[in-house]
Amino acid sequence: MKVRLPLYGPARAEGPLGPLPLRRKALAILYYLALEGPTRREKLADLLWGHGAALQNLRVELTHLRRVFGQGTFQGRVLELPPGVELDRTPGGEEVLEGLEDLSPSFDDWLHLQRARLGVPEDPLSLPERLQGVRPPALVVLIGPPGSGRRALARKLAETLGLPFHEGLGQGAGVFYLADPLPPQEEALRLKPSRGQVLVVARSLFGEDPAFLLALRARFPAEITRVLRVPRLEFSEARRLFLRNLPFMEAARYYLASGGRPEVLQELLAMRDPSALPQRVRAMVALEARHLSLEGRRALEILSLHPGAFPYALAEGLGLAQHLDELENRGWLVFAEGRYRFREPQFRPYLAAQRSLGECLRCHQRMAEVFRGLKDPVAEAYHRSRAGEPVEIQALAKALKEWRKVVADPGFPWSDFPPQTLLLGLGPSLPLEVPEPLTLVSLDGEPVEVPLVLQEPAVVRLSGQVYQELPLGLGVDAQAFPLRLLGEGRGVFFLPTEARAGLFWGAVLPQAPLDHLFLLPPGVYRLGLGTRGLAELYLQAHRPVPGALRVLAPLGQAVEV
Repeated sequence: MKVRLPLYGPARAEGPLGPLPLRRKALAILYYLALEGPTRREKLADLLWGHGAALQNLRVELTHLRRVFGQGTFQGRVLELPPGVELDRTPGGEEVLEGLEDLSPSFDDWLHLQRARLGVPEDPLSLPERLQGVRPPALVVLIGPPGSGRRALARKLAETLGLPFHEGLGQGAGVFYLADPLPPQEEALRLKPSRGQVLVVARSLFGEDPAFLLALRARFPAEITRVLRVPRLEFSEARRLFLRNLPFMEAARYYLASGGRPEVLQELLAMRDPSALPQRVRAMVALEARHLSLEGRRALEILSLHPGAFPYALAEGLGLAQHLDELENRGWLVFAEGRYRFREPQFRPYLAAQRSLGECLRCHQRMAEVFRGLKDPVAEAYHRSRAGEPVEIQALAKALKEWRKVVADPGFPWSDFPPQTLLLGLGPSLPLEVPEPLTLVSLDGEPVEVPLVLQEPAVVRLSGQVYQELPLGLGVDAQAFPLRLLGEGRGVFFLPTEARAGLFWGAVLPQAPLDHLFLLPPGVYRLGLGTRGLAELYLQAHRPVPGALRVLAPLGQAVEV
């Protein structure tokens, strides 16, 4: 009897006349055997029951299966699928193995792992524009960090071209994918463009071009060579492909922890913990760092203890400044706007985990002292807290400004700053040159801002969801800031707590729920995020008219309506 087991959508066994009447655990046995192959009875029993009567319960389910598939099936100590039962891997927009949840804790773990691995059809992404014109013969260089999906991209290219995919060098037509360890330079000198062949070389984002690749590029004309830095997944792509069943806050945590790199994201999902450090990713990062000098690697690991961009003076104060050139030249650090930041910030915790706990505590203490000398009380407080020292937030209030003073000072005089509101209505819509939704992503706390231009007075509705990390409620340094709408030097700041919501200078408002109406005068505003976080926002602008809606006038500026 031919039976189909659809991988996507509701779990079921479909025979010639339709779905077979099988219990959920019987279905779970079929799917496990289809995905894992022949399996010992004891392993299946422990997976699905995990108690003293597990083997007896398994025998009951096997008897149930034999009534459907025949008495000669599911025999012996090692179980396997009967002839004619096949797994249908046809991609679909549905979840993997729907309806098999909550059978047992162990089976749930296995199911979650399968969803992380198989929840996206293979090669789900469209081919980047840079590769769409590739035709054999060609050389394609894919530059990316561990977990960026270079192999999957090469497979997608092969699929698009209708060519077989091969790993390593070979003869005949096809896409030939080469990754570490690359062949020796002498092998490249024997190669030349070959009809029907596309050579794809995976090159690390860190370090220099290996000799094999340099020799290969010298052999291939520039007009048939393509070099691509493998892009990160956009949050919308990650949401659609991997995170569609998670609430926004949890999806944002997974995305930030992965840095938008698909293979890292899948490893985190398999562990069901965005704060985990999967062993596979940890090993890949450590292997990449081995190409640094021993002193340079130690400097990188120590600097990773500061969770954001840092000034040159921090490395200098730690005695590590002499290694910055190496770390920048090898691609680990980027220097911009007077500060260094990690090019791939998702690897920061993996690097920090290489140092002992005692050394980490001592380094945090030294960092606190450096930031004290730099007169950055926020970064100093952060590192003192990480060193295990008590931090009196209230004692910091005198040294803090703007929204941080509200966070740190429980005695802030709220009665002197009542929210300024007007009763208005929403007239005709006004154009806003922003996408919908507007996504702001700060992987490492670096500021990200978009302009908002109003040609006339407008009631602006700002709604959406925000996940942002503000250690101690203050951020990691004095340059960090929560989601804000800034104009004319005054701003509206959105904090992750309603307890500190109120009005001062500009305004401090809660981010949850993020749904506010503002009356804003004409001008150019900046909507931005300056702490590690992710915002998915919706903006609408309307001409103000008389009405009964309570609208905030947060910047304290008179507007004629």
